[in-house]
Amino acid sequence: MGDKREVGEQVRVKIWLERNGIPVVGEGRAALLRLIDERGSLKRAAAELGMSYRHAWGLVRKIEGALGIKVVSTRRGGASGGETRLTPDGRALLQEYDRAVGNFGL
Repeated sequence: MGDKREVGEQVRVKIWLERNGIPVVGEGRAALLRLIDERGSLKRAAAELGMSYRHAWGLVRKIEGALGIKVVSTRRGGASGGETRLTPDGRALLQEYDRAVGNFGL
Protein backbone atom coordinates (compact mmCIF):
# COMPACT_ATOMS: atom_id res chain seq x y z
CA MET A 1 0.00 0.00 0.00
CA GLY A 2 1.32 3.40 -0.93
CA ASP A 3 0.49 6.83 0.40
CA LYS A 4 -2.25 7.35 -2.17
CA ARG A 5 -5.82 7.43 -0.94
CA GLU A 6 -8.93 6.96 -2.98
CA VAL A 7 -11.34 9.89 -3.22
CA GLY A 8 -13.74 9.76 -0.26
CA GLU A 9 -11.56 7.36 1.73
CA GLN A 10 -11.20 8.28 5.40
CA VAL A 11 -9.16 7.09 8.32
CA ARG A 12 -11.23 6.88 11.49
CA VAL A 13 -10.34 6.04 15.06
CA LYS A 14 -12.58 5.02 17.94
CA ILE A 15 -11.36 5.06 21.51
CA TRP A 16 -13.00 3.39 24.46
CA LEU A 17 -11.98 2.24 27.91
CA GLU A 18 -12.37 -1.42 28.83
CA ARG A 19 -12.13 -3.39 32.01
CA ASN A 20 -11.44 -7.12 31.80
CA GLY A 21 -12.31 -7.00 28.10
CA ILE A 22 -15.70 -5.37 28.74
CA PRO A 23 -16.28 -1.96 27.12
CA VAL A 24 -16.92 0.60 29.84
CA VAL A 25 -17.02 4.01 28.18
CA GLY A 26 -16.59 5.30 24.65
CA GLU A 27 -17.78 8.37 22.80
CA GLY A 28 -21.51 7.76 23.30
CA ARG A 29 -21.40 6.84 26.96
CA ALA A 30 -19.00 9.71 27.67
CA ALA A 31 -21.45 12.10 26.01
CA LEU A 32 -24.25 10.71 28.17
CA LEU A 33 -22.24 11.09 31.39
CA ARG A 34 -21.20 14.63 30.45
CA LEU A 35 -24.78 15.70 29.74
CA ILE A 36 -26.10 14.05 32.91
CA ASP A 37 -23.70 16.17 34.92
CA GLU A 38 -24.34 19.36 32.94
CA ARG A 39 -28.13 19.06 32.91
CA GLY A 40 -28.55 17.45 36.33
CA SER A 41 -31.01 15.05 34.76
CA LEU A 42 -30.75 11.65 33.12
CA LYS A 43 -34.07 12.27 31.40
CA ARG A 44 -32.89 15.54 29.82
CA ALA A 45 -29.52 14.08 28.86
CA ALA A 46 -31.17 11.08 27.19
CA ALA A 47 -33.64 13.27 25.31
CA GLU A 48 -30.86 15.54 24.09
CA LEU A 49 -29.00 12.51 22.74
CA GLY A 50 -32.14 11.10 21.13
CA MET A 51 -32.31 7.99 23.29
CA SER A 52 -34.95 6.68 25.61
CA TYR A 53 -34.72 7.15 29.36
CA ARG A 54 -34.70 3.38 29.78
CA HIS A 55 -31.81 2.93 27.33
CA ALA A 56 -29.81 5.67 29.06
CA TRP A 57 -30.32 4.01 32.46
CA GLY A 58 -29.23 0.72 30.91
CA LEU A 59 -25.97 2.30 29.73
CA VAL A 60 -25.31 3.78 33.17
CA ARG A 61 -25.98 0.38 34.78
CA LYS A 62 -23.57 -1.31 32.34
CA ILE A 63 -20.83 1.16 33.26
CA GLU A 64 -21.48 0.68 36.98
CA GLY A 65 -21.64 -3.10 36.61
CA ALA A 66 -18.36 -3.29 34.70
CA LEU A 67 -16.54 -1.14 37.24
CA GLY A 68 -18.31 -2.13 40.44
CA ILE A 69 -18.79 1.53 41.41
CA LYS A 70 -21.54 4.13 41.27
CA VAL A 71 -20.98 6.74 38.56
CA VAL A 72 -24.19 8.68 39.16
CA SER A 73 -26.11 9.72 42.23
CA THR A 74 -29.82 10.38 42.14
CA ARG A 75 -32.20 12.35 44.28
CA ARG A 76 -35.88 11.70 43.80
CA GLY A 77 -37.92 14.74 43.07
CA GLY A 78 -40.91 16.23 44.63
CA ALA A 79 -42.41 19.50 43.60
CA SER A 80 -39.02 20.70 42.35
CA GLY A 81 -38.18 17.48 40.47
CA GLY A 82 -35.34 15.05 40.94
CA GLU A 83 -31.68 15.31 40.16
CA THR A 84 -29.00 13.03 38.74
CA ARG A 85 -25.33 13.98 38.94
CA LEU A 86 -22.00 12.28 38.45
CA THR A 87 -20.31 10.95 41.54
CA PRO A 88 -16.64 11.78 42.09
CA ASP A 89 -15.87 8.34 40.58
CA GLY A 90 -18.04 9.19 37.59
CA ARG A 91 -16.17 12.45 37.05
CA ALA A 92 -12.83 10.63 37.38
CA LEU A 93 -13.94 8.11 34.75
CA LEU A 94 -14.95 10.88 32.38
CA GLN A 95 -11.61 12.63 32.96
CA GLU A 96 -9.74 9.40 32.26
CA TYR A 97 -11.66 8.95 29.00
CA ASP A 98 -10.99 12.56 28.00
CA ARG A 99 -7.29 12.07 28.80
CA ALA A 100 -7.15 8.93 26.63
CA VAL A 101 -8.80 10.77 23.74
CA GLY A 102 -6.46 13.73 24.21
CA ASN A 103 -3.44 11.43 24.03
CA PHE A 104 -4.39 10.70 20.44
CA GLY A 105 -4.93 14.37 19.62
CA LEU A 106 -8.62 13.81 18.89
